Amino acid sequence: MNQETSVYHKRRHAARTTDEYLFHQLVPYLGNKRRLLHLILEALELTGTLNTDKKRAPIFADFFTGSGVVSRLAREHGYRVIANDWEPYSHALNHAILSATSAPAFKELGGYQKAIDYLNRLPEVKGWVTHNLCPRNDEVYDPSRDRLFFKRRNGMRIDAIRQQIATWQAQGAIDDVEMSALLAPLLYSASFVSNTSGVFKSFHQGWGGRTRTALERIESQLMLTPSLFCDVGASKTQSPMAEMWCVDAQHLASQMSGFEVDVAYLDPPYNQHAYSSNYHVLNSLTLWDQVDLPTPDTKGFKSGIDRAWRKERPSSYNSSKHAQEAYETLLSTINARYILTSYSTDGNIEAKDLLKANLQRGKVTLLTQDVPRYRVSKQRQSDRARVLEFIVITDTHAKAGPPLRQLLGQLYHFAELGGVDTSGVSTQLALW
Repeated sequence: MNQETSVYHKRRHAARTTDEYLFHQLVPYLGNKRRLLHLILEALELTGTLNTDKKRAPIFADFFTGSGVVSRLAREHGYRVIANDWEPYSHALNHAILSATSAPAFKELGGYQKAIDYLNRLPEVKGWVTHNLCPRNDEVYDPSRDRLFFKRRNGMRIDAIRQQIATWQAQGAIDDVEMSALLAPLLYSASFVSNTSGVFKSFHQGWGGRTRTALERIESQLMLTPSLFCDVGASKTQSPMAEMWCVDAQHLASQMSGFEVDVAYLDPPYNQHAYSSNYHVLNSLTLWDQVDLPTPDTKGFKSGIDRAWRKERPSSYNSSKHAQEAYETLLSTINARYILTSYSTDGNIEAKDLLKANLQRGKVTLLTQDVPRYRVSKQRQSDRARVLEFIVITDTHAKAGPPLRQLLGQLYHFAELGGVDTSGVSTQLALW
């Protein structure tokens, strides 16, 4: 794969229909880097770790894995990947897809495809999803008293499939990798048929939203399609090509401080919106804890976000007050030859402060690209339509490099060329 083949094309790389590993069944995800993969690949080329002739595969540590698309890029290019995200759904989405070089065996179930086919044929079941995330009636509903995340038919299909996966797990019929290979298609498919713009912090007040443009997607029947796997590295080793963690990034950096990885990739949250809240439904489907939720008309529970996800798992990166300190601490702890940081002029950390922190670790090089801002719908336009995304490449073995003033000049020069307004943070490309 070269830079051209890593460039995202909306039609060719539609997650539901593409047969390319890199983009197949990517969940719609805030901040996902599918549009910036060619830039990340350029950054990897600049490190000299790409396409190395060494017998040992270079190690790529992704500390904020999210949708997993950057780790997939690294896998395709022969890196051994350490992927981490403290959200359980990210672990479920990525564990099998990154670590396996072919479809898991599913010996107890007759193979991967047979397991998927069995789940697709299950009769509908009224369970936790149907009772908590669907209206009492698809045709007659009250958005103030009903949650409209899924049509009832799809809610019952999700209940049936998720309960069967849990049963197989309890029976010992599937291992952890096989579990992930089933959960990943379920989480993607649930996202696809959801009555949302791709984020579960809220749902459309009617099916398909105000313009009903998403109605065909939302009314389609939920069906699972097998995940795709990357066979790069399969002939070199019997070990998994990826290791998946589900911990705080700072904890992982501390655990790994005793050995140097080739590339550490950092893509921390940019703004105040917590992923645990934005994707709480995916976490619920992953954990299958079936928490008793108050009714939708209970204050603070319209979207059914469990208080634990809102209050007990805050990220310092979601706070303009604490993000810089958290980043500086993480940066100082990471043991890597090269550190790549993806960030935005829309972020909680000022570009000056972020670059200054990286300069403390070594020589800094910048790559930039302006991209459309996220918007929850095509109808809600931002006064500032574009944002500058940039990648900071830090060579920790080199000290001499451009000073802060020169780097800032380069950054804002590109912003001016792209017509990017960098004066402050805004609400933010539709995800679907």
